[in-house]
Amino acid sequence: MRMTMILFAGFGLSACAPSEPRSTQFFEANLDEARMIVAGCRDGSVRGGECANADYAVQRAESRERSKGFFGDGKAYTPPDK
Repeated sequence: MRMTMILFAGFGLSACAPSEPRSTQFFEANLDEARMIVAGCRDGSVRGGECANADYAVQRAESRERSKGFFGDGKAYTPPDK
């Protein structure tokens, strides 16, 4: 009986262990979720490692979009025919 109680107590404590924060790659693939996490981090409702990972993913995505607007689609420039 005592061993069973100790076993259940161990399972209960292990369930309380903090989970790993989701990776930057996860947030890059799920930008809407990353933006929600970043907003939560700014207003204080979300804390932890996910804040940094989500913020980094959002910054990279925005940077890629700015680069695309500046450099175009990455293809070499060919002047239009006259």
